[in-house]
Amino acid sequence: MTPMLVRAVRIALLAAAFASPPAARSFAARGPSWDPVELVEGVAPVVVEVKGRPRVYFPITAPAPLKVSLTGPARLRVVSRAEVAAGSSAPVSYSVRVDSDGKSIGEVTTTSSPAPGAKRKDGQGAICKSRTLLVEIPAGPHGVTIRTEGAASVLVRLLVASPQRPREARMISLTPVDARRSVTVVEGEKMIPYYTTRVGSPIRFRVIGPTKVELSSRLDFDATMRGSQHYRLALRVSGAAAREESFTTTKALGATYMEAKDRIPSKLDRAVVAVAEGSHDVVVELLGPKSGTAQVRLRIPQPSVGNEE
Repeated sequence: MTPMLVRAVRIALLAAAFASPPAARSFAARGPSWDPVELVEGVAPVVVEVKGRPRVYFPITAPAPLKVSLTGPARLRVVSRAEVAAGSSAPVSYSVRVDSDGKSIGEVTTTSSPAPGAKRKDGQGAICKSRTLLVEIPAGPHGVTIRTEGAASVLVRLLVASPQRPREARMISLTPVDARRSVTVVEGEKMIPYYTTRVGSPIRFRVIGPTKVELSSRLDFDATMRGSQHYRLALRVSGAAAREESFTTTKALGATYMEAKDRIPSKLDRAVVAVAEGSHDVVVELLGPKSGTAQVRLRIPQPSVGNEE
């Protein structure tokens, strides 16, 4: 390659880099956080077990595409798996196209063969190895349609990532010095410890300030609870007057308790409390409902010096 040609290639690469749309560049600073779409109005989901882990997919065929409403700027990941007859070993060729408001924004044509580590939970047919298509969703609300051709049926899993916010300080979790019990919240591939509080049964933490304490909480749903539920927490710092936090919440779609199969965690609620300099007892207690239970987690920004938990 001649020096002049090398220089031309470098200029072309630089031009391409600076021509990237702002939404795309915002994802490049660090890996995005992907949130699965697990509910589409009027479409029955299909649970696919991938190496024993359940994943929510939606079926599409050539005459019956999948339609969802999304708000950008965002990045959409479409994970597709062709369906074939049980016992089949032949590869399948198919295409997946994503339209936004009637305009194509991404398409892939691929070939895939049955995957030994994936199956429908209901045991129907066989599932092929996954293929992935990434597309950018422009700013604003959009009607997005996912279409397929070539295969009789394709299952698609949708994951959405929004542009990254400015980097936040790394947070560390606090272990209480007194708690009734602990449970593990399983959400996606994360397992996060929480601690149980009910009326008359507070949780006590020890915090060194000055710092800001992030309180994360989830209400326990039992089989009798429907729709939105209300709950209240009290938070006291070194015996000071209690600060009350009231939340209205619903069941979390993708979270479970590892130890309590008869309970379902609510969606995550958060509050932030400033703690002054010195050593403090931070006490968290459920105030209502009287017969309910809630799970609590406390985090603080990682100290720049000193011991880390």
